[in-house]
Amino acid sequence: MGKTIVVFIGPAGAGKSSLVHAYSKWLEETFSYRIYKINLDPAADYIPYTPDFDVRSIIDVHRIAIEYGLGPNGALLKSMDILANKIDIIEKVINSIDLDFVLIDTPGQMEIFIFRDIAIKLMDILKRISRQLVVVFVIDADVIHRYEDYAFISIMSVAIQARLGVDVIPIINKIDLVPKLDVVGDLISDAKIVIEKLRTLGTYGEMMSSILSTIWLYAKATRVPRVSAKMLENIEELHRIVHELTCVCGDLT
Repeated sequence: MGKTIVVFIGPAGAGKSSLVHAYSKWLEETFSYRIYKINLDPAADYIPYTPDFDVRSIIDVHRIAIEYGLGPNGALLKSMDILANKIDIIEKVINSIDLDFVLIDTPGQMEIFIFRDIAIKLMDILKRISRQLVVVFVIDADVIHRYEDYAFISIMSVAIQARLGVDVIPIINKIDLVPKLDVVGDLISDAKIVIEKLRTLGTYGEMMSSILSTIWLYAKATRVPRVSAKMLENIEELHRIVHELTCVCGDLT
């Protein structure tokens, strides 16, 4: 079937690196899959897994900050632009491996990755390498308290999908810290209740509900996994959806 490529993106602190670690461990222990892990965050001080390819081996964000007189965010932006110009290195690395899964960890500041050339160039390369490609949009469970939050995440997922041109799985991480998430579930079956609740919130709610109504016309029948990377909880649900979106045997949703 060839290699499945999963790219993890999300805001700082959502637990992307922890989820890469948990998912790779689960894949290895459950199916004995061969996993290749890539770190694309040049500013990471700590990573809970051992990368097979680490961008820090070719880009030193601290040196860049000194050389160009930049602050932390400016240095990371510059690093992403430099990486975009060296993207052929990533292509050669992924093309050279013959493993089951490639898990790619992206910078903590999601917007620095998403809105730079690096994201588009990387996705173009990954699409050429494998048809089995999916993006996991990781959200911290602690930010999901209201129907508006759920709506915003749905909109963000679609926006990321439109930007990258790749199927996107929104996933709620850290449920061990915030276990009660009544509004998060099946995107299709939850649509009516979320839209009805939003319409009680005035003009803003009406706007959000109208946007969601359009989004759900094109949404795939998939669940939003609620996982705990720390506790290895519900990782199988994440894998089920990855499999559904990348399986060459047809649409299983």
